[in-house]
Amino acid sequence: MGFKDPLTFVKAARLLSQNTNELAHQFVIAGDGELLEECRRLASGYKNISILGWVEPEEVDELMSQADTFCQLSPQENLWASTLICAMNHRKAVICTDVGYTGRYLKHKHHVFMIPPNNPTALAEAITVLANDDQMRQTLGENAYAFVQENLSLEKITNQIRQLLIQSLQTQKASGN
Repeated sequence: MGFKDPLTFVKAARLLSQNTNELAHQFVIAGDGELLEECRRLASGYKNISILGWVEPEEVDELMSQADTFCQLSPQENLWASTLICAMNHRKAVICTDVGYTGRYLKHKHHVFMIPPNNPTALAEAITVLANDDQMRQTLGENAYAFVQENLSLEKITNQIRQLLIQSLQTQKASGN
């Protein structure tokens, strides 16, 4: 399994699309990779599942603006994924897997909605919860945005690097080097 798990997303979308007369959800996957064709095969016949393949960076903002919820389903680590940070910066409710350092920094039902990895049923349940709770989606999006601004903004990272450089220079000066 790679860094991302789009198959779990497609399987959850299929679960939510079965046995319903009305398609309550629209699912979109953007990106390519070794699982692209398998995702397309699994999504075949489902009109509410769109597999876009690679999209240009300028298209990402448009897709984010249209989304209600964003899913980051890495089986290894989510925290440093640029797509996760982008979604949080767009104030989107995020469903992500509880792997790596994700749970150390992001809190379940505060910043994100966490699920176990490789679990389409848990993902389908999380999507349903957020689809039916506008307030939770909004709260998660606002808290996620605040997290990015407080911890991952360019200004914050630049200041941290600056402080490290100052400490390093002070240590060298103190040791006479």
